[in-house]
Amino acid sequence: MAGIRKKEKKRDYSPDFKLEIRTHVWYNLTNDRNVCTHKLMEGDVNMEVNTGIIVQPLHRYNREQDCMEALIAMKWPNGFVCPRCAYTRCSQLTSRRIPLFECGKCAHQTSALVGTIFEGTRLPLLKWFHALELFLLPDGISAMRLHQVIRVTYKTAWLMLHKIRHAVGEFDARELLSGDVKVNSDTYGYDPSRCKLFQPHASAVIAGCTVTESGEPEQVKIQLIPHKRGRENRATRHELTAFINDHVDARISEVHSFPLAFQLYSPLRKVVREAWVSLKSTYIALGPKHLQAYLNEYTLRRRLYLLGAREAMHEKLLCLCVAIPAIPYSQLIMHHPSRPLSAVA
Repeated sequence: MAGIRKKEKKRDYSPDFKLEIRTHVWYNLTNDRNVCTHKLMEGDVNMEVNTGIIVQPLHRYNREQDCMEALIAMKWPNGFVCPRCAYTRCSQLTSRRIPLFECGKCAHQTSALVGTIFEGTRLPLLKWFHALELFLLPDGISAMRLHQVIRVTYKTAWLMLHKIRHAVGEFDARELLSGDVKVNSDTYGYDPSRCKLFQPHASAVIAGCTVTESGEPEQVKIQLIPHKRGRENRATRHELTAFINDHVDARISEVHSFPLAFQLYSPLRKVVREAWVSLKSTYIALGPKHLQAYLNEYTLRRRLYLLGAREAMHEKLLCLCVAIPAIPYSQLIMHHPSRPLSAVA
Protein backbone atom coordinates (compact mmCIF):
# COMPACT_ATOMS: atom_id res chain seq x y z
CA MET A 1 0.00 0.00 0.00
CA ALA A 2 1.10 3.54 -0.70
CA GLY A 3 2.67 5.34 2.22
CA ILE A 4 3.53 2.12 4.03
CA ARG A 5 7.21 1.23 4.06
CA LYS A 6 8.33 -2.32 4.52
CA LYS A 7 10.19 -2.73 7.81
CA GLU A 8 13.85 -3.55 7.17
CA LYS A 9 14.99 -6.86 8.63
CA LYS A 10 17.71 -6.49 11.24
CA ARG A 11 20.81 -8.65 11.04
CA ASP A 12 21.61 -10.55 14.21
CA TYR A 13 25.29 -10.47 15.11
CA SER A 14 26.84 -12.23 18.06
CA PRO A 15 27.84 -9.79 20.83
CA ASP A 16 31.57 -9.93 20.16
CA PHE A 17 31.14 -9.14 16.48
CA LYS A 18 28.86 -6.12 16.53
CA LEU A 19 31.16 -3.99 14.46
CA GLU A 20 30.75 -0.26 14.24
CA ILE A 21 32.70 1.32 11.45
CA ARG A 22 34.11 4.54 12.88
CA THR A 23 36.84 5.55 10.48
CA HIS A 24 37.99 4.64 7.00
CA VAL A 25 41.24 6.26 5.96
CA TRP A 26 42.58 5.57 2.51
CA TYR A 27 46.14 6.38 1.53
CA ASN A 28 47.16 6.35 -2.10
CA LEU A 29 50.93 6.29 -2.42
CA THR A 30 52.12 6.18 -6.06
CA ASN A 31 50.92 2.81 -7.40
CA ASP A 32 50.42 1.18 -3.98
CA ARG A 33 47.24 1.42 -1.98
CA ASN A 34 47.64 1.07 1.78
CA VAL A 35 44.31 0.68 3.47
CA CYS A 36 44.13 1.76 7.07
CA THR A 37 40.76 0.51 8.30
CA HIS A 38 39.86 1.22 11.88
CA LYS A 39 37.21 -1.07 13.31
CA LEU A 40 36.07 -0.92 16.87
CA MET A 41 35.05 -4.35 18.10
CA GLU A 42 32.98 -4.69 21.24
CA GLY A 43 35.20 -6.13 23.93
CA ASP A 44 38.32 -6.25 21.78
CA VAL A 45 39.29 -3.03 20.08
CA ASN A 46 41.36 -4.01 17.06
CA MET A 47 42.54 -1.01 15.06
CA GLU A 48 44.46 -2.81 12.42
CA VAL A 49 46.82 -1.64 9.70
CA ASN A 50 47.27 -3.61 6.50
CA THR A 51 50.93 -4.03 5.70
CA GLY A 52 50.61 -5.30 2.16
CA ILE A 53 52.91 -8.27 2.80
CA ILE A 54 52.02 -11.54 1.11
CA VAL A 55 53.90 -14.76 1.84
CA GLN A 56 53.60 -17.78 -0.40
CA PRO A 57 52.95 -21.14 1.32
CA LEU A 58 55.74 -23.66 1.70
CA HIS A 59 56.28 -25.76 -1.42
CA ARG A 60 55.59 -28.90 0.61
CA TYR A 61 51.92 -27.95 0.91
CA ASN A 62 50.61 -27.20 -2.55
CA ARG A 63 47.55 -29.46 -2.38
CA GLU A 64 44.82 -30.25 0.13
CA GLN A 65 46.05 -33.84 0.24
CA ASP A 66 49.56 -32.70 1.22
CA CYS A 67 48.12 -30.78 4.19
CA MET A 68 45.97 -33.73 5.29
CA GLU A 69 48.89 -36.15 5.07
CA ALA A 70 51.02 -33.79 7.19
CA LEU A 71 48.31 -33.65 9.87
CA ILE A 72 47.88 -37.44 9.89
CA ALA A 73 51.64 -37.96 10.26
CA MET A 74 51.76 -35.44 13.11
CA LYS A 75 48.65 -36.79 14.83
CA TRP A 76 49.85 -40.42 14.74
CA PRO A 77 53.64 -40.38 14.23
CA ASN A 78 53.89 -44.11 15.08
CA GLY A 79 50.76 -45.17 13.22
CA PHE A 80 47.05 -45.02 14.01
CA VAL A 81 45.94 -45.42 17.62
CA CYS A 82 42.23 -45.57 18.42
CA PRO A 83 41.36 -42.75 20.91
CA ARG A 84 38.72 -44.99 22.52
CA CYS A 85 40.38 -48.41 22.93
CA ALA A 86 44.02 -47.78 21.82
CA TYR A 87 43.78 -50.46 19.10
CA THR A 88 46.30 -49.87 16.30
CA ARG A 89 44.54 -51.32 13.26
CA CYS A 90 41.97 -49.44 11.25
CA SER A 91 40.28 -49.09 7.90
CA GLN A 92 40.21 -45.76 6.09
CA LEU A 93 37.00 -44.29 4.68
CA THR A 94 37.83 -41.91 1.85
CA SER A 95 34.34 -41.16 0.56
CA ARG A 96 34.22 -37.88 2.50
CA ARG A 97 36.25 -34.70 2.11
CA ILE A 98 37.98 -35.38 5.41
CA PRO A 99 39.18 -39.01 5.60
CA LEU A 100 37.76 -41.06 8.46
CA PHE A 101 39.55 -43.89 10.24
CA GLU A 102 37.46 -46.73 11.66
CA CYS A 103 38.93 -48.79 14.47
CA GLY A 104 39.20 -52.50 13.61
CA LYS A 105 38.20 -53.48 17.15
CA CYS A 106 35.51 -51.11 18.49
CA ALA A 107 34.46 -49.58 15.12
CA HIS A 108 34.94 -46.06 16.50
CA GLN A 109 35.35 -43.51 13.71
CA THR A 110 37.70 -40.55 14.01
CA SER A 111 39.73 -38.18 11.86
CA ALA A 112 43.12 -36.49 12.13
CA LEU A 113 41.37 -33.17 12.84
CA VAL A 114 39.70 -34.32 16.08
CA GLY A 115 41.32 -32.71 19.12
CA THR A 116 43.13 -30.08 17.05
CA ILE A 117 42.40 -26.42 16.31
CA PHE A 118 41.18 -27.57 12.86
CA GLU A 119 38.32 -29.69 14.26
CA GLY A 120 34.95 -28.72 12.80
CA THR A 121 36.43 -26.39 10.19
CA ARG A 122 34.74 -25.97 6.82
CA LEU A 123 37.70 -24.18 5.31
CA PRO A 124 40.24 -25.90 3.06
CA LEU A 125 43.35 -26.87 4.98
CA LEU A 126 45.42 -24.92 2.46
CA LYS A 127 43.92 -21.70 3.85
CA TRP A 128 44.79 -22.79 7.39
CA PHE A 129 48.37 -23.62 6.41
CA HIS A 130 48.73 -20.28 4.66
CA ALA A 131 47.37 -18.56 7.79
CA LEU A 132 50.00 -20.33 9.89
CA GLU A 133 52.70 -19.03 7.55
CA LEU A 134 51.40 -15.47 7.84
CA PHE A 135 51.12 -15.84 11.61
CA LEU A 136 54.90 -16.33 11.65
CA LEU A 137 55.68 -13.02 9.95
CA PRO A 138 58.14 -10.98 12.07
CA ASP A 139 55.32 -8.77 13.43
CA GLY A 140 52.42 -11.17 12.84
CA ILE A 141 49.35 -10.34 10.78
CA SER A 142 46.07 -8.63 11.57
CA ALA A 143 42.69 -10.24 10.99
CA MET A 144 41.85 -7.48 8.50
CA ARG A 145 44.90 -8.27 6.39
CA LEU A 146 44.46 -12.04 6.72
CA HIS A 147 40.90 -11.93 5.44
CA GLN A 148 42.10 -10.04 2.36
CA VAL A 149 45.01 -12.38 1.64
CA ILE A 150 43.37 -15.80 2.05
CA ARG A 151 39.91 -14.55 0.97
CA VAL A 152 37.73 -15.38 3.96
CA THR A 153 35.37 -13.15 5.94
CA TYR A 154 36.81 -10.84 8.61
CA LYS A 155 35.01 -12.82 11.33
CA THR A 156 36.51 -16.09 10.07
CA ALA A 157 40.02 -14.60 9.92
CA TRP A 158 39.62 -13.19 13.44
CA LEU A 159 38.50 -16.57 14.77
CA MET A 160 41.31 -18.45 12.98
CA LEU A 161 43.97 -16.22 14.49
CA HIS A 162 42.49 -16.51 17.97
CA LYS A 163 42.38 -20.30 17.71
CA ILE A 164 46.07 -20.26 16.85
CA ARG A 165 46.78 -17.85 19.72
CA HIS A 166 44.88 -20.12 22.11
CA ALA A 167 47.06 -23.08 21.12
CA VAL A 168 50.13 -20.90 21.61
CA GLY A 169 48.92 -19.82 25.06
CA GLU A 170 48.20 -23.38 26.18
CA PHE A 171 51.66 -24.46 25.07
CA ASP A 172 53.24 -21.49 26.83
CA ALA A 173 51.48 -22.41 30.09
CA ARG A 174 52.90 -25.94 29.96
CA GLU A 175 56.50 -24.90 29.29
CA LEU A 176 58.14 -23.85 32.56
CA LEU A 177 61.21 -21.62 32.78
CA SER A 178 64.24 -23.44 34.14
CA GLY A 179 67.93 -22.74 34.73
CA ASP A 180 69.12 -19.17 35.25
CA VAL A 181 65.83 -17.22 35.44
CA LYS A 182 65.31 -13.45 35.64
CA VAL A 183 61.93 -11.93 36.63
CA ASN A 184 60.98 -8.25 36.22
CA SER A 185 58.04 -6.25 37.55
CA ASP A 186 57.59 -4.14 34.42
CA THR A 187 55.11 -1.99 32.48
CA TYR A 188 53.70 -2.69 29.00
CA GLY A 189 52.73 0.26 26.83
CA TYR A 190 54.91 2.80 28.62
CA ASP A 191 56.70 5.14 26.23
CA PRO A 192 59.76 6.70 27.91
CA SER A 193 60.07 9.20 25.06
CA ARG A 194 56.75 10.82 26.03
CA CYS A 195 57.02 13.91 28.22
CA LYS A 196 53.98 13.26 30.37
CA LEU A 197 54.71 11.30 33.50
CA PHE A 198 51.21 9.83 33.88
CA GLN A 199 50.33 7.34 31.15
CA PRO A 200 46.98 5.79 32.15
CA HIS A 201 46.88 3.24 29.32
CA ALA A 202 50.13 1.52 30.34
CA SER A 203 49.59 -1.83 32.02
CA ALA A 204 51.52 -3.72 34.69
CA VAL A 205 53.15 -6.97 33.55
CA ILE A 206 55.52 -9.54 34.98
CA ALA A 207 58.21 -10.69 32.57
CA GLY A 208 60.38 -13.74 33.11
CA CYS A 209 63.08 -15.34 31.01
CA THR A 210 65.85 -17.87 30.90
CA VAL A 211 69.20 -16.43 29.90
CA THR A 212 72.10 -17.65 27.83
CA GLU A 213 75.70 -17.68 29.06
CA SER A 214 76.11 -14.19 27.63
CA GLY A 215 73.08 -12.96 29.62
CA GLU A 216 70.67 -12.59 26.66
CA PRO A 217 66.99 -13.61 27.15
CA GLU A 218 66.10 -16.95 25.56
CA GLN A 219 62.70 -18.34 26.56
CA VAL A 220 60.47 -15.42 27.59
CA LYS A 221 57.08 -15.18 29.31
CA ILE A 222 55.10 -11.96 29.75
CA GLN A 223 52.07 -12.04 32.04
CA LEU A 224 49.54 -9.23 32.14
CA ILE A 225 48.43 -8.12 35.62
CA PRO A 226 44.68 -7.40 35.33
CA HIS A 227 43.22 -4.14 36.63
CA LYS A 228 46.62 -2.50 37.13
CA ARG A 229 46.77 0.42 34.74
CA GLY A 230 49.11 3.40 34.60
CA ARG A 231 52.85 3.71 34.84
CA GLU A 232 52.83 3.90 38.65
CA ASN A 233 50.95 0.61 39.15
CA ARG A 234 53.32 -2.34 39.22
CA ALA A 235 53.17 -5.94 40.32
CA THR A 236 53.62 -6.53 44.02
CA ARG A 237 56.12 -8.95 45.56
CA HIS A 238 53.23 -11.33 46.23
CA GLU A 239 52.32 -11.30 42.50
CA LEU A 240 55.97 -11.87 41.58
CA THR A 241 56.03 -14.90 43.88
CA ALA A 242 52.82 -16.23 42.32
CA PHE A 243 54.32 -15.85 38.83
CA ILE A 244 57.45 -17.76 39.87
CA ASN A 245 55.34 -20.55 41.40
CA ASP A 246 53.24 -20.87 38.22
CA HIS A 247 55.86 -20.43 35.50
CA VAL A 248 59.25 -21.43 36.90
CA ASP A 249 60.53 -24.90 37.73
CA ALA A 250 61.99 -23.87 41.06
CA ARG A 251 63.58 -27.28 41.70
CA ILE A 252 66.20 -26.82 39.00
CA SER A 253 66.29 -23.03 38.68
CA GLU A 254 68.15 -20.13 40.17
CA VAL A 255 65.71 -17.22 40.24
CA HIS A 256 66.61 -13.53 40.44
CA SER A 257 63.64 -11.17 40.80
CA PHE A 258 63.70 -7.42 40.13
CA PRO A 259 60.65 -5.75 41.76
CA LEU A 260 61.89 -2.16 41.61
CA ALA A 261 61.38 0.03 38.54
CA PHE A 262 64.90 1.47 38.66
CA GLN A 263 66.61 -1.91 39.11
CA LEU A 264 65.10 -4.07 36.35
CA TYR A 265 67.03 -6.62 34.33
CA SER A 266 67.78 -4.50 31.25
CA PRO A 267 67.84 -7.18 28.49
CA LEU A 268 64.44 -8.47 29.63
CA ARG A 269 63.01 -4.97 29.84
CA LYS A 270 64.14 -4.47 26.26
CA VAL A 271 62.12 -7.54 25.17
CA VAL A 272 58.94 -6.10 26.76
CA ARG A 273 59.55 -2.83 24.93
CA GLU A 274 60.10 -4.72 21.66
CA ALA A 275 56.85 -6.63 22.20
CA TRP A 276 54.94 -3.35 22.56
CA VAL A 277 56.56 -1.87 19.43
CA SER A 278 55.89 -5.03 17.40
CA LEU A 279 52.24 -5.37 18.44
CA LYS A 280 51.39 -1.71 17.93
CA SER A 281 52.97 -1.78 14.46
CA THR A 282 50.46 -4.44 13.40
CA TYR A 283 47.37 -3.75 15.51
CA ILE A 284 47.89 -0.11 16.69
CA ALA A 285 45.60 -0.71 19.71
CA LEU A 286 44.43 -3.80 21.58
CA GLY A 287 41.71 -4.36 24.14
CA PRO A 288 42.83 -5.80 27.49
CA LYS A 289 40.35 -8.66 27.00
CA HIS A 290 42.67 -10.46 24.57
CA LEU A 291 45.97 -8.67 25.20
CA GLN A 292 47.44 -11.67 27.03
CA ALA A 293 46.88 -13.82 23.93
CA TYR A 294 48.79 -11.30 21.79
CA LEU A 295 51.66 -11.22 24.28
CA ASN A 296 51.82 -15.04 24.17
CA GLU A 297 51.86 -14.84 20.38
CA TYR A 298 54.82 -12.47 20.44
CA THR A 299 56.89 -14.48 22.91
CA LEU A 300 56.32 -17.76 21.05
CA ARG A 301 57.14 -16.18 17.69
CA ARG A 302 60.34 -14.78 19.19
CA ARG A 303 61.23 -18.24 20.48
CA LEU A 304 60.47 -19.91 17.15
CA TYR A 305 62.73 -17.45 15.35
CA LEU A 306 65.60 -18.81 17.43
CA LEU A 307 65.14 -22.05 15.45
CA GLY A 308 66.30 -20.17 12.37
CA ALA A 309 64.85 -22.20 9.48
CA ARG A 310 61.42 -21.16 8.26
CA GLU A 311 60.31 -24.77 7.75
CA ALA A 312 61.35 -25.72 11.30
CA MET A 313 59.31 -22.80 12.65
CA HIS A 314 56.26 -23.88 10.66
CA GLU A 315 56.57 -27.51 11.79
CA LYS A 316 56.78 -26.47 15.45
CA LEU A 317 53.73 -24.21 15.18
CA LEU A 318 51.79 -26.91 13.32
CA CYS A 319 52.70 -29.39 16.06
CA LEU A 320 51.16 -27.06 18.67
CA CYS A 321 47.98 -26.69 16.63
CA VAL A 322 47.63 -30.47 16.38
CA ALA A 323 48.29 -31.08 20.09
CA ILE A 324 45.88 -28.43 21.46
CA PRO A 325 42.07 -28.68 20.99
CA ALA A 326 40.25 -25.71 19.49
CA ILE A 327 38.76 -23.19 21.88
CA PRO A 328 34.95 -22.93 21.46
CA TYR A 329 33.71 -19.59 20.17
CA SER A 330 31.41 -19.17 23.18
CA GLN A 331 34.38 -19.54 25.53
CA LEU A 332 36.46 -17.10 23.50
CA ILE A 333 33.92 -14.29 23.89
CA MET A 334 32.60 -15.10 27.37
CA HIS A 335 34.47 -12.33 29.20
CA HIS A 336 32.86 -8.93 29.55
CA PRO A 337 34.28 -6.18 27.34
CA SER A 338 36.71 -3.77 28.98
CA ARG A 339 37.95 -0.31 28.23
CA PRO A 340 40.43 -0.26 25.31
CA LEU A 341 44.13 -0.36 26.10
CA SER A 342 45.92 1.99 23.73
CA ALA A 343 49.16 0.49 22.51
CA VAL A 344 50.23 3.97 21.51
CA ALA A 345 49.78 5.15 25.12
